[in-house]
Amino acid sequence: MQDAVAKQLAQVYENCARCDEKGYHVGVQGKSMQDYLRFTMLKFYVYLSSSNGNISMTEIAYLNDALGYTMSADQIDRFNVSSKITKYSLKDSMITMMMPFLKMDLETSPVGPMSLAFIEFVNQAGLDFMTVENGVADRFVMRDLSALILALRNFRMDYITDWERMIREQKRREEMAKRPIFPNNNGGNSPWGNPVPPVNQPQNPNFINNGSQPNMPQNPNFVNNGPQNNGQPINPFQQQNQQQNGQPQQKQEEKELTLEEQLQKLEDLTGLQAVKQDLNSLINLIRVRKMREDRGMPQGAMTLHMAFLGNPGTGKTTVARILAGIYKCLGVLSKGQLVEVDRSGLVSGYVGQTAIKTKEVIDSAMGGVLFIDEAYALTANTGKGDFGQEAVNTLLKAMEDNRDDLIVIVAGYSDLMMEFLDSNPGLRSRFNKIITFEDYMPDELLDIFKSICTKSGMKCTEEAEKAVLEFFIERCGQNLKTFANARDIRNFYERAITNQANRLAAIESPTNGQLETLTIDDVTGIELN
Repeated sequence: MQDAVAKQLAQVYENCARCDEKGYHVGVQGKSMQDYLRFTMLKFYVYLSSSNGNISMTEIAYLNDALGYTMSADQIDRFNVSSKITKYSLKDSMITMMMPFLKMDLETSPVGPMSLAFIEFVNQAGLDFMTVENGVADRFVMRDLSALILALRNFRMDYITDWERMIREQKRREEMAKRPIFPNNNGGNSPWGNPVPPVNQPQNPNFINNGSQPNMPQNPNFVNNGPQNNGQPINPFQQQNQQQNGQPQQKQEEKELTLEEQLQKLEDLTGLQAVKQDLNSLINLIRVRKMREDRGMPQGAMTLHMAFLGNPGTGKTTVARILAGIYKCLGVLSKGQLVEVDRSGLVSGYVGQTAIKTKEVIDSAMGGVLFIDEAYALTANTGKGDFGQEAVNTLLKAMEDNRDDLIVIVAGYSDLMMEFLDSNPGLRSRFNKIITFEDYMPDELLDIFKSICTKSGMKCTEEAEKAVLEFFIERCGQNLKTFANARDIRNFYERAITNQANRLAAIESPTNGQLETLTIDDVTGIELN
């Protein structure tokens, strides 16, 4: 490794340590940023070498020296096969690695240099690695490296731009909130309208007058029922005060999440960086459209129907549910519920019944998102007696008639969904936004497993974590048709706690620590279908 690249790596390592101190983490929980950087750069080097044939001994020596590994050619080959590294998965890993640097950068003004330093290091490290063999970089590998660097730079600029736009909008709202509300000459409320005396004004449904104060503007956060609260804002967290004021106490599980909370739920999902980027761009577009709409500016029609493409267990339904809540907060949808169906929920076996059945499902989804899983099954059978096309026709008409308060998301395997969209010109034109959900990487699957353990009050020993990671590295490398990503994780967890129960059954009085800990014995020997 050249001295200049080594210095850049040392600086990135130092930035990793600063991120760890601030509590920013990526990849496997409990692992440092430096560990994840080494793992990400390993995938980076292996991808560059495999793009131009098998990795050479010179490249292996370079890789081990740069990252502190002692890997053999066989180990690197197995890693390459099990990791299934593509340019898309590599980009996602690099973006995941860069996110803590970006968050650190945005805490300073002007924006800090950590994320830019990381991109520059990746670029120089790639150039250095590609020329270590004979001093010349392969033009095809150079093309892949250039595309990766461009994608990282674009993601960084888009993220910073979105953040700055959000800050400006937040400041604007804060300034608006500081302005006094006056009734204007038109009988409405305006922070900048013409203040007029509250007397002799026409009755307006936005105003109440219960005798204590004349024509006070009605605000859902304020009440005026005498000296009990004197028109002061009610703290939504002070449930005792709400009960004293005669208001029903809202249960915690019924509390609607704010837009910020919904966006954080999306951000907290393991992996899916490309999906998050696409959806955040779409959300920002909707925000700007709402601003234009609020200010009376003209704008063209926009369709929000989408197609989610990917294998089972990649988070499609989870993302759709969060997206429904986000659209509710943005005012795109009136209710924000998610109605999930498949072919059996739309198609009937009798003439004339499918349209009725489909319409009933659509009616239940009005104001929210209709999520159709394995949607390709609707057009898979085109023979006589199949009514899938009738369901599609009913759906297309409803999407056109209710575009202002209904969003339809169709989902399924990538290749089958492309056939589904191509089966009808109306489908392709209405589902013009396609989101691809990539399979999870082994370290992300381990992260999901640990999250399930935490939510269930369980924890793993270090040996158990390593065994789980090795299990899913091998499983991902088998390219099984039955592989189901996060669903495999849930099945694996259920078998693990069953093993733990069988192990603890022989202990007369296990301790709390034993009851909440999974050991290597609990996670080895597990077989999944």
